[in-house]
Amino acid sequence: MDTPEGARQSAADLFHQHGAAVYRFAAVLLRNHQDAEDVVQETFLKLLHHLTSGGNTDNLRAWLFTVAAHAARDRQRRRTRWIPWAPAHEVSIDPPELPDEDGRQKAAREAMQRLPPRDRLLLALRAHGLSYREIAAAAAIRPSSVGRLLARALDRWTRTVSGAPRLSARTEGHGLL
Repeated sequence: MDTPEGARQSAADLFHQHGAAVYRFAAVLLRNHQDAEDVVQETFLKLLHHLTSGGNTDNLRAWLFTVAAHAARDRQRRRTRWIPWAPAHEVSIDPPELPDEDGRQKAAREAMQRLPPRDRLLLALRAHGLSYREIAAAAAIRPSSVGRLLARALDRWTRTVSGAPRLSARTEGHGLL
């Protein structure tokens, strides 16, 4: 950016465009409203610094989600490092009430919460429209692994939603149970 004021205005515009999506993304990963808000604040403060120091502005949406993913991962590490895990420490976020006549949305959200953290991360990044290359950068995995890991995550989510038992590799292709 040419001026600090221009950087502030650009950051404010990007916050209005992407702030809610970054918050939802962080909330899915962290399952805690306050931590998600902290991640959003940290992400946009880093954006402001990035813009004022003349950082690359080619794909700021992907940059925001990458920074948010790293901030969420750091926050999770700090939380597990200092507090011994117990079910009482796991604060869950109640999703907003949505019109859900047949319960499918609720089942989908509950299935998402039961997935391992990496699966939730990959599915949330893809749901927010990031490319495989952008997902690889945000999740700190090899770009060549994104498709396979995303397919496995989607498969686990689908099985969790449907409640179907997992078939072994020997029986999947043969129609045997």
